[in-house]
Amino acid sequence: MAGVCGGLALCAGVATLTTAHAVPGDPSPTASATPAPGDGTMPSAVEDFAYPGAAKIFQEKQILLKQGDGHIMLTDCKSTYAIMVESRTAQKQFCFSVSGKQGDLTLELPDAYGIWTQDHPVEAKVKSGDKETVVEAAKNDYKPIGEAGASGKPSVLVELRVTG
Repeated sequence: MAGVCGGLALCAGVATLTTAHAVPGDPSPTASATPAPGDGTMPSAVEDFAYPGAAKIFQEKQILLKQGDGHIMLTDCKSTYAIMVESRTAQKQFCFSVSGKQGDLTLELPDAYGIWTQDHPVEAKVKSGDKETVVEAAKNDYKPIGEAGASGKPSVLVELRVTG
C-alpha cells in the first residue's frame, strides 16, 4: 500500500510542476496567431506569380515585369539567352532565358520592334492603343513586331509565351 501511495504522490507532484500558474503583474508572453516553430502548422504558401525584384528592375532597365510561371526570366544579353527583344526603350535589347518547353511572362516593354528566338517558338502579344495582336515567332528566327511589324505603329510588348 505504501508503494501505491508513494506513486500517487509522485504523480501529483509532477502534475503540479507541469501546470502553469498565472501571476498577477507577470509580463509573461501572450498567445499569438503566429504559429511557433515546429508546432506542426504549415505556413501559407499561396503563389501570386509576381516577378521577383520587378520594382528594382523597372527602375534600372525601364521594363515592367509583371508575373509569370518562372520559366521565362530576364537575363543579361552577354550570357546564354533564348529570347531577345529589341526596343527603343533606353535603346536596349532585353534577353530572356527559358527553362522547359512551356512558359509565360506578362510584362510591359514600350516601343518593342523585334524579337529573336533560339530553341523555342514564341508567341509575343503586343498592344497598340486598344488593339492587341499576337505575333508568332518560329524557333531560331527573327520576327518584326510593333512599328517594324504588320501594324507599323509603336507598340507595347505585353506578353511572351513559349509554346514548344
